[in-house]
Amino acid sequence: MPARLKFCDSSDSYEDSKYVLFGVPFDSTVSFRPGAKLAPNEVRKASYNMESYSIRKGVNLRNSGIFDMGDIEESHRPEEMLEEVYSVTDKIVSDRKFPIMIGGEHSITVGSLRRIRSKVVFIDAHSDYRDSYMGERFSHACVARRVSEIVGKENVVSLGIRSVSTEELEAGPQTFFTSYEVNSNPERMKSFLKEFCNSKVYLSIDFDGFDPAYAPGVGTPEPFGLNPTILFDVLDAIGDNLVGLDVNEITPLFDNGNTSMLAARIIQEVVSHQETTKK
Repeated sequence: MPARLKFCDSSDSYEDSKYVLFGVPFDSTVSFRPGAKLAPNEVRKASYNMESYSIRKGVNLRNSGIFDMGDIEESHRPEEMLEEVYSVTDKIVSDRKFPIMIGGEHSITVGSLRRIRSKVVFIDAHSDYRDSYMGERFSHACVARRVSEIVGKENVVSLGIRSVSTEELEAGPQTFFTSYEVNSNPERMKSFLKEFCNSKVYLSIDFDGFDPAYAPGVGTPEPFGLNPTILFDVLDAIGDNLVGLDVNEITPLFDNGNTSMLAARIIQEVVSHQETTKK
């Protein structure tokens, strides 16, 4: 029997680890391009082409204490999936470890925030503030609405927005910065984040927040997106207040591996950020 695929920098036992990675193979509320349930293992495969040393932060990720616990059981019902994500996140956080979740649709984030209940920074092309979509309140198109109900709308900000429905605007969505203003003049965003990120923050990255030139393999691509280097501005603003990460909405069927590669590298950069800010 072949060994279970693990993220390349995962070498520690759960007991000795500081960072615990798990996958959520879920895409049952897909509204355009399917395949996000395939992303966890594709990100793991991509990670094997990465050096374990972060030249940006001077961190050897092999020595950082990463543990890959595998994927949760695949479910086709959002409520069941969210219960399982909550349970896994609860164990990781209760054991004083840092959770890293690979989706799957963006709906997975609700499960983690039910446990962590911190401020949230989304990177996303869409405001995701519908009350329901296609008859489902836990659709990927409703994640910011559901998270806002958990932590408070004032504790949610989204970066890279460029697709909003009139329904969402009329509902008075979360604070957001469009990709147009971030790309042309990021200073207002940076200033806001420095004030916003003054306590515990969870980072949720929907890969359609990035421009399709960088992340073509997503479920609902939108032109005129963000450059992935925006991540470094976000991490600098969060500082040592980051308490969890998820990467989601990666659909490997629709590119040649670029998006999974970017996700693997972002996981490495977040771990290296944590290693240098928590000392």
